[in-house]
Amino acid sequence: MGTCERMMRVDAPADVVWKWMSDPANLFCTNMFHAEVDTDETELRAGAVITIDHDFFGFAQQRRQAKIREVGPNFVAFGEYKSPEAPGRDPFPHNQSFRVVPVDEKSCIVVNQLTGRYVFPGSGVLGERLFRRYIPKILDDDNQVVAVGCGALEPSKVRRPAGLLLWPLMVFSARFVKKSTRRQLLEKMKAERAMARTPEAEPVAGTAPEDAVARK
Repeated sequence: MGTCERMMRVDAPADVVWKWMSDPANLFCTNMFHAEVDTDETELRAGAVITIDHDFFGFAQQRRQAKIREVGPNFVAFGEYKSPEAPGRDPFPHNQSFRVVPVDEKSCIVVNQLTGRYVFPGSGVLGERLFRRYIPKILDDDNQVVAVGCGALEPSKVRRPAGLLLWPLMVFSARFVKKSTRRQLLEKMKAERAMARTPEAEPVAGTAPEDAVARK
């Protein structure tokens, strides 16, 4: 069993960040292994179950469930496990939580904590090593995507963490990953930012801008 906590300062008010995160359709789209989030929930609530299809670099797919255990002011905790109907063992049962801590009126700190264990052939030897090496990178990536989602970070600043491909087969199969909620979210935010930066149409020659007309 391993525990990892990663923090990131976000240049946005805590209430703005938490408002974005408190929508399950946002929060559960941040992880790079989530291929599709299936839920009718519109807010975080204790007892809710969020179904999430996972895709691990195209190498393996599994339907999993995030079961929300606790919700408080600027805080959510949930467990993620293999869906009962999904075949095979659960390779990584874990609990995760997010907390948003205000710093001042314009910034906050996102605290992302995960406790879990790898359960697969050979994990007794490799599990702890893999956890220490990869989980910090994955949680850091979660935090950056949250910052993008709430408008505090440019999507172009987020890069998939290097060194996450564990086996040569994964390097090859990663080319065929079709769906990623993380990628979709970043692309959506990139498009919205581009539209927001599009300059308004130039006034036609011989006409006055609206503000000039208003002053007359």
